[in-house]
Amino acid sequence: MFDLFKKRAHKAQRQDPSEATTGQDAASQATDAASHEELVAQAAALDERIAEATGTSLADLLDKKGELLAQASETDQAIAAYEASMEADNRMGQAYRGLTALYNVKRREAAQAGDEATAKEYLDKLQSLMQGSKDLLRGK
Repeated sequence: MFDLFKKRAHKAQRQDPSEATTGQDAASQATDAASHEELVAQAAALDERIAEATGTSLADLLDKKGELLAQASETDQAIAAYEASMEADNRMGQAYRGLTALYNVKRREAAQAGDEATAKEYLDKLQSLMQGSKDLLRGK
């Protein structure tokens, strides 16, 4: 009536997941490398438009560049783009969210590496960013 052991037998027949994904991992890594290069190229393509833009348009382009670089795991370059965006047009939005996430990544990496000075530097940057958002909301 009930086959309580059916599930166990079925699990035993399946192959080891690590064996199944070995070929997929190689293909995934090749795709990741191609998409990384593509994202970096898209970010670099924005440079010409960034050089000619001002104000809100400049901030929008820098936000897009930061987003592309963050997706490509180019953390330091993404931070630079987002910081430039905040300088161009101090507003809450993509740059603020991106910087918050990337500062946390850098802080975490430094803490894991035992680099207390760098971890504190990024913690201070986070606090400064939050203070800036409070000032912006208060109209200062």
